[in-house]
Order: sequence, then structure tokens, then C-alpha cells
Amino acid sequence: MLRNIREFWAAEEGAALLIFALTLFVVIGSVAFAIDVSRFFAAKSRLSIASEMAVVAAAQNFQFLTTAELNQLAADVMQANFHAAHMLTYSDDAIAAPAVNLVTDGETGEITLTASAEIPTTLLRTFNFFDNVTVESKVSAFQQKPEAEVALVIDSSEVFETAGRLAEVTVAANVFIAALEAEATQAQGISWALIPVGNEIVNVAPYDNWVEAGSWPTNIPPDVPGTTEWGGDLAEDRWCVAPRAGVAGEDDTPPGTVAFPLVLTLDSQIDAATGLPHYSNITTADCREERIIGLTSSLPISTALASLGGNGDAAYGRSMLWAERILSPLWQGLWNGNASMPAAYEDETTEKIAILIVGSSAADVAEDTRLSSSCARMKQNNITLYVIDYLAPAATTSLLQACATTAGHYFRVTDMVTLQSAFFSIAKFMTVVRFGS
Repeated sequence: MLRNIREFWAAEEGAALLIFALTLFVVIGSVAFAIDVSRFFAAKSRLSIASEMAVVAAAQNFQFLTTAELNQLAADVMQANFHAAHMLTYSDDAIAAPAVNLVTDGETGEITLTASAEIPTTLLRTFNFFDNVTVESKVSAFQQKPEAEVALVIDSSEVFETAGRLAEVTVAANVFIAALEAEATQAQGISWALIPVGNEIVNVAPYDNWVEAGSWPTNIPPDVPGTTEWGGDLAEDRWCVAPRAGVAGEDDTPPGTVAFPLVLTLDSQIDAATGLPHYSNITTADCREERIIGLTSSLPISTALASLGGNGDAAYGRSMLWAERILSPLWQGLWNGNASMPAAYEDETTEKIAILIVGSSAADVAEDTRLSSSCARMKQNNITLYVIDYLAPAATTSLLQACATTAGHYFRVTDMVTLQSAFFSIAKFMTVVRFGS
């Protein structure tokens, strides 16, 4: 038996060795092929993930960067995230940076990113398979303006204007509004409001029905003979309301529940030519000409920003209280006659945002308490609070930091460059990015 086996082995030795070698080659080759194919699929997956991250970054910055800057941003994000995964090559340098191409559509806000990368073989090189394998990815994203109600609360005190900062803020704010308005919108988009920070009495023209009963003058033209210094309705001219007494003076109680004290002073003199009285508005200078503008389109806000001047002290507590009223659903239908605004707090389709820009301290310490209380209530109602601190005093800075929704929503700026950067960051936070189909 043993001798027969030896004879058989001697006779079949060449064939056995050949079969064994071929089998070993096939097994090793199959393993190498399986490992490299898994690497190619992993690279494809990594490229897809990196492409999504790159197109989102590009879409967020669509209206804020040039075409060249967008391409560079997408390429940088792509390379950083693609090479974050270990591809099991001979060296990391063996995989070149993915090629990236962006195509943008300004009308729809769509960005399409196409990326490709060449993945070298690894184990298959043992079998002289040196050709690289190209993997590709294509993804689209849309930049859209949010469905939002945004209240701009801007320090318009005399000190802030004298320092030259108010002019810088109004310019930067208008650029900020224009950038967001340039984004594509699927529905209503953004409704804007403007609250100038300065003094405790505020100009709420033309809402003459918000004041205490019987306080609005009726014995003026055209109800009586004479002429007026103002054109049209007196309610379109400069007039203000003072803070209400009690709890209603510190919360968002609507004027239909508790009215406001009227601040309006008129004068009349007999016109020698006509013998009739001529009426003029001589309301105190503490009543600023610039009025609060409640939720409307961007055009009235941009126009008002361009003419905003300094007046009085920085009553930032009162101003945030008015921002709270502008965004409160208890005031629905009171601003500009729009019955659907402000939206309900429970309306998940509309984001409520207040942006506070302050660089002065308040003359009244009660403003600090008022600011803290208003910010706390607004945050409880899921209103997002961004705060830009433009060289405010140290004591005010701590209040502003506490007011912001998170530390990331607070910006300390020192000049026009950092101011524009803060607005730029807020715009990106607000921008909505959706993937294409």
C-alpha cells in the first residue's frame, strides 16, 4: 500500500504542484480583488459623503462669496473630508485630491457639485493590475431664505451715532438684508421689523388706535377750520407712546387690552393771511422721528435704515420688549394689518428671530433688568436671539452675552470688518439648505 502511494505521487507530482499553484493564485487573487473592490466602494461612499458636505458649505455661502471663492471652498471641504478616511493604500499621497466642479443657478439657488477621484489598486498590484479606478459623485443642493420673522433691534443712541458706529451698522445691516433677500424662496420668506434703540418713549405712528381713549386730538383740521404743518393724517406724523403702568408696561399685553399713554403736543397760531389757525407738531424731541416698523417686506426696512439717526440714550431693555411685542402672536393683525402675522409660537414652519446690536450702556439701570427679563421670555418661546456687541462697556457685555440664545449666537465686534463678519455668520446660520432630488 505504502509503495503504491509513493509511485502515484511520483507520477502525479508535476500536475499536483501545478494545481496547487493555480489554486493558490486564484485564492490570493480573489482575496486581493475582494479587498480592493471593498476599498473602491468605501472610497465611493466617502466621496459621496464629502460631496454632500462640500455642496452644503457652498450652498450656505452662495450669496456671500464669489464664484472662485465658492469653488475653492468646495474643493477644500471635499479634500478635508475625503482624506479623513484611511483608504488602505501604500501611502496617503497615492490618492490625489478629488476633482470638483460646481454649477450654480442664481434664479433657483441650486448648486450642483460633481466630484471624481482616482483610487489606485493595492493588493491587485501584486498581479500587475496597476490601472487606477475612478469613482464619481454628483449631488445638488438649494440655498433658500428661511420662513422667518426677523426683528432688528439697533442701538440708535446719540453716543453710538457720534462714535460713527451707527452709520457702519446701518450699512452692514442693509448688506445683510440684501444677501438674504437674494436667496431663493419657496413660500413667504422673511418678514422684517425694525426697532431703533433710544429713549423709553417710542414712535408707533400711524397706530392712533393704540392710545388711551379720548387722548387722540379731534379738534384739528379737517374736523375744524385751519391748516396743518404736516401732510395727510396726523397719525402719519411724529408721535409717540409712553410706557404703560404696571405689568402691561413690562410684557407683551396688546394695546386692545391695555392702551398706551399718548405723547403728542400740538401748537396753533393764527395765520395772518387767512385768519385761520395753523397747527404744528411740537412733540418733545425725546420722541424720535424714526418709528418702529413692524413685520413687513425688506424695502421699507432698508429705506428706514438708510435714514436712521441717533437720539437719546440706549434703552435696550425697552427696545427688546418692543421686539417681543412685534413677534408675539398676541399682537397678530396689529402690525401693518396683516392678520396672519406674527405667527403662533407653535407654528413650526416660521422661525422667530431677534437680532440685537448694542454698543452703549443704558442711563437707567432698570433697563438691565428689563433686558434680562425680555430675553428670558423670548427664549422660552423659542425665539432665536442673536446679539452683536459693538464695543459695549464691560457691564453691558455680560448682559448681552446672557441674552444670546447660546454662546455661538453672541458676537463681540471691534470694527467694520468684524461687524460685517458677524452679520455674515448670522446670515449663514439663517440660510436653509435642501438637497435636490
